[in-house]
Amino acid sequence: MAEVATGLRRRVGHAEEGGNLDATTSQLSPLPASPDAIASAASPPTSSASLWQWIFGTQARDSPEDMAAALHNSLRQEYGDRCPDFMHVPFREATTLAKTEGKFLLIYLHSEVHQDAAAFCKNSLCTDDVQAFAAAHDNVLFWAGSVLAPEGYSVSLSLGAASFPFLCMVLSTPRGLNIVDKVQGNVPKTALVTRLGVAVQRNQQHLAAARAQELFRFYSCISICVEEEALRQAQEEEQARQLSIRLQEEADAARRAAAERESAIKVKRSRLANGPVTKGKDTAFLRLQLHNGTKLERLFWASDTFHTVRDFVDVAFFERDIAIVRYELATNYPRKCWGLDQSHVTLQDAVRWLGLAPQALLYVQDLDS
Repeated sequence: MAEVATGLRRRVGHAEEGGNLDATTSQLSPLPASPDAIASAASPPTSSASLWQWIFGTQARDSPEDMAAALHNSLRQEYGDRCPDFMHVPFREATTLAKTEGKFLLIYLHSEVHQDAAAFCKNSLCTDDVQAFAAAHDNVLFWAGSVLAPEGYSVSLSLGAASFPFLCMVLSTPRGLNIVDKVQGNVPKTALVTRLGVAVQRNQQHLAAARAQELFRFYSCISICVEEEALRQAQEEEQARQLSIRLQEEADAARRAAAERESAIKVKRSRLANGPVTKGKDTAFLRLQLHNGTKLERLFWASDTFHTVRDFVDVAFFERDIAIVRYELATNYPRKCWGLDQSHVTLQDAVRWLGLAPQALLYVQDLDS
């Protein structure tokens, strides 16, 4: 198969039979003309539908799918059900389907304003012979476009349509479109079918090569997708494993911290076991109030330090499941605070300053709130 450089390349076939065959390879470039210009330069159409399109053009709001379907339905209404089964898809999608399915694409460009269009459709294109050709060649897809529609006009420029009626068989490859054969002019049905059959037969090897390339590309993509999916799953499994390890470590650390705290609470309870039972000169009754209004009360020895008071508060927090870790004890007025670094101060010493004996009110202030 000849290599495709850029754009569409012409594959030189046999000599033309009953039509004009362009046997040169050319670099296709857009022309400044437009569908409206072509329509205005051509002779007036004969049918009312064609006349309407010739005057007003195809509706700009129609999608390529709608225009392809409209042309196919129009041909079937005009020439019967023997018309080829043209796809109702945009041209680019038609070439993609031909490439992925490993098939030829036969393109028909319809010029409603051409004098030979009706005769060609009636006597050559929409006939039992072409139907039989399509039935015998399941490796050929069909697409049609009107040169009065934007997409059909663009395709006519790309394929180098010089005269009408116009048929072009192409081979879609990963590198672009290869032109297998062109049929231009009002070719009889027998010559048309013979020519298309010869074009298919002569390019079977090229079609097989293009299909092999597409299959290789397809399975390469599948292989890449499988590898990427396997990598993604491996990454997810590793992330899940790392998360499980982290959660287990956090759970173990939480259990150790809880065990250490419970052990510390046991020690603090043991230090509080020998507290006074009744009030006396050597005792101090403290009422401790939290920010939420909770009150804690206990009778201490006047010789106890704030370390003992903090032991009592810590045990009370543990038993009530109060999540306060850092705190200080303070009076309201005059303002005085005892933090962890003042734990050695005794209640007797505090009495001389603020009179914490025989009884007093202290506020427990959460340092992390």
